[in-house]
Amino acid sequence: MLGWTRAELARLGVRPSKKLGQNFTVNPKIIEYFLSQVPPSSLVLEIGAGLGVLTEALSSRASKVIALEKDKRLCEYLAKRFKGNEKVLIVCGDALEYPLEAEILVGSLPYSISGPFLGRVFTEGKWKKAVFLLQKEVAERLVTEPGTKEYGRLSVMAQLCCDVELGPKWGPKSFWPPPEVESQHVVLKRKRSLPKEFSQFLACVFSQRNKKAKKVLPRCGSSWEGEERVRELTPQHLWEAFERSRTLKGV
Repeated sequence: MLGWTRAELARLGVRPSKKLGQNFTVNPKIIEYFLSQVPPSSLVLEIGAGLGVLTEALSSRASKVIALEKDKRLCEYLAKRFKGNEKVLIVCGDALEYPLEAEILVGSLPYSISGPFLGRVFTEGKWKKAVFLLQKEVAERLVTEPGTKEYGRLSVMAQLCCDVELGPKWGPKSFWPPPEVESQHVVLKRKRSLPKEFSQFLACVFSQRNKKAKKVLPRCGSSWEGEERVRELTPQHLWEAFERSRTLKGV
């Protein structure tokens, strides 16, 4: 896959963009893992279709694949590659704006948009299952426990919204060009959607993560009576604090 990927990019005159976070998958086992997690005959939204390697594999399993790609050069390439394939719809658009209405979400998320995009995933759309390839540190953050350095807004939202399962880890050589970090698959099975206001509430609360919760939460429209620091509050504690803030506002 590495040789083919480099040759195709050279043929197209495309240099991988750091700004777009382009690191193309060159390890077939990554494709196999994605495929193993996608239920047959499902509607799939693929984030960042790239050269269409995963897109093609998904089209053999899904009922339809909506392949989203931001790079206009690659959009043109994908449109030609999948012309006549009725199971694939190529969309040139932004993952931070496109509706998350498919049953299954998949993709290797550019490291630069992982946080904002996951914030959307936890609060928007009708999806039931998501399979993402993330920077390893981001994946681990989704399952980390209260009190740890990594615990924060995304940890809380992920654990309230979903059943989270960490998958295989992948080294830099699994991609071209090789990133400077390790990557890891994560599987999200949705339990419920969270209101966007909850994300805003958490942003306020975790802006002072090391302070006593009883001092911070009133500034964010809620209250707390214990001696815990913000970083020590469980996802359920924070959800209850958010609910109190809505009651105080009369929502």
